[in-house]
Amino acid sequence: MLDVAEIQAVKAIIETGSIKKAAHVLNTTQPTLSKLLLRLEDRLGATLFHRSRRGMTPTPAGTFVAKSAIGIVTELSKIERQVSSMAAEGPVSIRLGVGPIVEHLFLPQVLSSHLLDYPRTRIDIRTESADILQQLVLSGEIDLAVGPFDEAEADPRLQALSVAAEPIIYVARPKHPLFEEKKQWSLAELTKLPLATPHSPTSVNNQMTPTSQPADSLADAGIRCENYGTLMTLARDLDLIVPGPLPLFDDAIREGTLKTIPTSFRLIWKCACLVRPETLHAKPLKRLADRFAEVATL
Repeated sequence: MLDVAEIQAVKAIIETGSIKKAAHVLNTTQPTLSKLLLRLEDRLGATLFHRSRRGMTPTPAGTFVAKSAIGIVTELSKIERQVSSMAAEGPVSIRLGVGPIVEHLFLPQVLSSHLLDYPRTRIDIRTESADILQQLVLSGEIDLAVGPFDEAEADPRLQALSVAAEPIIYVARPKHPLFEEKKQWSLAELTKLPLATPHSPTSVNNQMTPTSQPADSLADAGIRCENYGTLMTLARDLDLIVPGPLPLFDDAIREGTLKTIPTSFRLIWKCACLVRPETLHAKPLKRLADRFAEVATL
């Protein structure tokens, strides 16, 4: 059976083109690496490299070993990291993915609270759309994702922990021309106007009727951006409409810099934390997931 050292040796020789350079990369000696390769080829009964004065080039068998083994090494790394986090009592590393609304609405409070209890924690944060976040959790590139996920629609391989559910409102600057029309606006009408919005998550699109297309399909004008600070700044200065959960706009509405648009429809922003089930056995990760729900209810 191949072991990780053998896989890494084949990969390093392919990448560097020589045993000498590969030995340097792997922090070993050239004779040691040569013997490892010869033993491996003898055991497999196959030549993995063509030797020439110009260096080492992989045979089809060598290329197959290297390409096939990439996923194995990645999975072993995930297992090692997961077990380590489950047993960690000291420093903890967390890879967190958040949606743009979560980043703006909950993230600072959650991080402040979490780091008080786990001061030696390192948290790497990525802000992405919902579809990308779910794939990153599934692939193991991030540990947990918090964003516009509906528990009922989450991938069955993941566990979804409810964080919040808030009504979605549409806002614009008080001098926007649409306020001159004293009426309730339909979703179909609003999505035909220039919008400043992140990409619409599935949980919102599924609430729309067939006659009210998702905003992403009507991008003739407007801004698509995953940063809500930027979107609200643009809406204050230009005739752009921004949709989002009600708490997101509390301060701006109170200050009078943005105004709620009367609407004839109701949409709900659902937020959940997605994790792989084994992740919840790591106490710091489980605690971080719980904090989002706690902060959302404040």
